[in-house]
Amino acid sequence: MATALPSPPFYEVPNLNNFRDAALACGGLKTKDGRKVREGVLFRSAEVSKVDGEGWRAVHDIGVAHVFDLRSKQEVDKGWAGVTGEGGNSGGDVAHGWEESLKGAGVKRTWVPVFKVEDYSPEKLAERYMKYLDEDVQGFVSAYHDILTDGGPAFRTILLYLASLPPPSEDSQAKNGALIHCTAGKDRTGMFFGLVLSFLGVPDQQIADEYQLTEPGLKHIYESVVPRLMASPAFEKYQSEKLDGQGKEEGRQAALRMLGAKRESMLEALEMLRREWGSAEEYMRKVCGLQGGELEALKRKLVVDA
Repeated sequence: MATALPSPPFYEVPNLNNFRDAALACGGLKTKDGRKVREGVLFRSAEVSKVDGEGWRAVHDIGVAHVFDLRSKQEVDKGWAGVTGEGGNSGGDVAHGWEESLKGAGVKRTWVPVFKVEDYSPEKLAERYMKYLDEDVQGFVSAYHDILTDGGPAFRTILLYLASLPPPSEDSQAKNGALIHCTAGKDRTGMFFGLVLSFLGVPDQQIADEYQLTEPGLKHIYESVVPRLMASPAFEKYQSEKLDGQGKEEGRQAALRMLGAKRESMLEALEMLRREWGSAEEYMRKVCGLQGGELEALKRKLVVDA
């Protein structure tokens, strides 16, 4: 674990990377009308398979009642190996019994994959890598468009959970928070939070600042993850086609780009969201199938007076 992360918004739980309360980012996220995002509800992190029972009890004590897992089946089965295209589980990514530990701590889990199984074929992985490794920010934007296009059903499940929460109350000590995660807690998770925060009226600049916190949240695992990414078949395809045989350092910089969470990526993605669907609210209506009452409930439950 990193030891120098700001708390809040980060919380330090062993083997849980990039774990934070989004509402507490940047001194507390504010809406354009002077209100603030409710804390203790919107948590995010990287994948959770190495958290033990004690860790899950700590997560529950912090306020998490329900975990929503955006990963595809290959990632659930293999952890990071499902992303890098490695076979089997030789890397020891997935701790046996982690879901039982989660439930034993009083936390529920719902699996809501953004992508289908076939989207993690070697060909599809290579296609996705090409976007994330691109030097132009539009590569990330294209990848995030794919997430929004495919993620409607998964996002709907999470949004309906949030809309069903008890209303905010100063006297309430109930733990109702949702922890949303993918593998790194960066792209699918990041786009979900970009969508929700935009819907709540948080300015783009604050959303981008919150998104960029993923870089310090993951920085301490770069040295272990980058070599695995560079050894994957999808990365080798990128290196042969795009780097034209350049040296190892160029490949390393490309892998670091893939792990990055630059502000401009989220700012451009939010612009793309508005171009494509009109607004975050219209996306929730058209792609997630939410109705007026559900959208109103989301705002009542997730925005409070400053």
